[in-house]
Order: sequence, then C-alpha cells, then structure tokens
Amino acid sequence: MTQGQGHVRASLGVSLGLAVTGLCGGCGWNAAAHTPYCAEAYPLGTLNQAHYEAMHAKGRAAAFILHQNDFLGSTSELSPAGKDHVLEIVNSARTVPFPVLIERSDNNANPSLDERRRASVAQVLADLGIADAQQRTIVAPAAEKGLSSAEAEAQVGMTRE
Repeated sequence: MTQGQGHVRASLGVSLGLAVTGLCGGCGWNAAAHTPYCAEAYPLGTLNQAHYEAMHAKGRAAAFILHQNDFLGSTSELSPAGKDHVLEIVNSARTVPFPVLIERSDNNANPSLDERRRASVAQVLADLGIADAQQRTIVAPAAEKGLSSAEAEAQVGMTRE
C-alpha cells in the first residue's frame, strides 16, 4: 500500500466515523432519535392534568350515589349506613354541584318505591340545610353496575385461559 492510499483510507475512516456518531451535520439517518423538546409549550404534567381532574370529579360525584343497600329492604327508610352516607353527602353538598342520585330499582321494577326514596332523601337533605335538595335529588341507574359472583368468576376464568 502506498502512502497516498493510506491517507485516503484514513480520511474515509474518519468521515465514516463522524457520520456514524451523528456528527455529520444532520445527515438524517438518526433524526427520529432527536425529537425536539419545547419546555414552553408543555410543562411537565400539563397533558395529564385534565385527565386527573376528570377522574377526581367522577370519584367525588360517585360519593353522591345512594345505592339500594342504603335503604332497609323494600322501604324508603334509610339503613344505619345509609344515614351515615346522607350525613357525608350533606357535608360536601354545599361546596360541589353534584346531584344526589338514588339508585333505581332493578329493571325499573318499582318506580313508586324509587320516587318515595327520592322524596325521603330530598326531605332529609332539606331538613339538614341543603336548599336545593328537591332539584338535586334524582332517581337513575347507578353509573357502574357491579358484577354478580358468577359473572366475576366467569371473567376470572376467561383471563386465565
């Protein structure tokens, strides 16, 4: 090998080394790895904040649901746990706009019982100082229906297979 050929090989090696290490001045082969960062556009956590606030609001609204087990049997009388639940609702109702939801009977089987429960809870709320209790207390299906033990067992079995 002549001295000229050695210089050519050395310069080719240096050029190739610079290109491979990304010092080629933007040749483009690794441009995807260098995503531009703009701290002014999206400060840390900004994109997640709205999602977290929505989850928090849904969780607080769920605390305003009176389920069927908050009543004694097929009556409009609150159970001891239901009375405690109503007191918790009263403590929060003055500061948040959520409706008080009375869970509708299964398959809407007894609308008169549902209305009696609604009226009973609205009256208790009004007696405890919630001025708009009649307007805020509604009957509706609970937002999330739980699973029976058979349904839950079937789902667990499906995930194991």
